[in-house]
Amino acid sequence: MADCIYYEESLEPLLKTLKDLTGPDTCVLCCYEQRTVGKNPEIERRYFELLQRDFELEKIPLEKHDEEYRSEDIHILNIHRKRTVRSS
Repeated sequence: MADCIYYEESLEPLLKTLKDLTGPDTCVLCCYEQRTVGKNPEIERRYFELLQRDFELEKIPLEKHDEEYRSEDIHILNIHRKRTVRSS
């Protein structure tokens, strides 16, 4: 998914969709441009706060991004569902 973090109203539906479409072995690549004006930083913070309830995030280092398109304000994350521990 790319550039999905814009509107506060879309955060909950986006997270529900991610939960509905992912399983224990699903890998989601998330690419976004970090924005620093207006409400964007707060929306971004809230998104990642909510996302980390059910998902683990791994940031892809900048040096692994395509040389032609890499930029300090572009981030790529590997997202996968948290494993649930089952008691016996």
